[in-house]
Amino acid sequence: MRVYSHNYANIQQQSKLNNNLNNNLKCGNQPNFKGAVDYLVKFWQFVDNGGRAMQFTVEDMTGTNIPRSIKGATAGYKYTGKINVPALLQEGIREFLTGPTMCVSPVAILALATKMSGKSVNTHKENIVNLSYLMDRANFSPDTAKNTLRTLTGEELNKNFFDKVARDLLESTLKGTEITDKAAFESDVETLANLFKEHKNQPNKKEAKNIVERAQNEFEAIIKKYKSNYHNVEFLNTSYSISDKKSGTTKFKNYFEYVTSYAEDFVKKFKDGTNNGVTFSKDKIESFKNNLVAKRITLIACMIGITGLLMSFIPKIYTWASGGVNPNASTIYDEAKKNNNSNQLPTEAKEAK
Repeated sequence: MRVYSHNYANIQQQSKLNNNLNNNLKCGNQPNFKGAVDYLVKFWQFVDNGGRAMQFTVEDMTGTNIPRSIKGATAGYKYTGKINVPALLQEGIREFLTGPTMCVSPVAILALATKMSGKSVNTHKENIVNLSYLMDRANFSPDTAKNTLRTLTGEELNKNFFDKVARDLLESTLKGTEITDKAAFESDVETLANLFKEHKNQPNKKEAKNIVERAQNEFEAIIKKYKSNYHNVEFLNTSYSISDKKSGTTKFKNYFEYVTSYAEDFVKKFKDGTNNGVTFSKDKIESFKNNLVAKRITLIACMIGITGLLMSFIPKIYTWASGGVNPNASTIYDEAKKNNNSNQLPTEAKEAK
């Protein structure tokens, strides 16, 4: 039998610690992390509610802006014992300007573009083509002459369009699924079409956002109703027709807003001021599509070009602020130069020094 030696004093000490821990637990003296966790959850919920701009800001601040500014401030501190102000300015200006410029510039350009050209300029090119195709199919038969004019009220045009879009997105998303209850399906098409109409007519942004949430939930419930299993089903995405033979997929919420923006801008474009009607043809739908695609391409080019131009000034600003040198390395170079000069002195000079 093998005998192990133990340190009796250590055993006594460990036993005492265990007894103290058990007594604390019995008395209810347990560590309370609830308050801290609650505050942490509330903070991240606040960040999440703020959208991508808020999320990016928090990530940028905690991940780069603040750490790099601190690193610049302490550059060479062990040699000089002083805060490196030029390096702090360089790092701070670069980091605090780069993120906002990359984030704010495109948003500002987009806001200006939508104000000048309409909300549908924010629609992806594929969806501009897809919605133009559905606008055509909602109001004309395939064999209708391209220059045949049709005049509807804005309400009639929207109804035709929203009905067609709702039917198409359900049929495309449920493709391959047998629809046995035709009456229920028609009711579901009408429900989504009415939500499109409600969203388009809602001027309050917060209420409009709530309608999009309701539509997402309604869409998910409809898909679940007809699908026998949910394998490979993405309830946040919807499918749609681009042409007679081609289809696409995107986020349901994005698509929902594309639809109402397209309808709003289309009515504005072809509205007849004399009788309050909307006069259009297949040719006019094609022209509207091409014009919108051109605006979209121009918008993207402006976003990239203007943002890049603004960012090109940032190095000039922080270089000027830091005195035109690399302040992160200057203290190290100065110290190395000082040591090098000291080593070249005669022995007597070193001793005297």
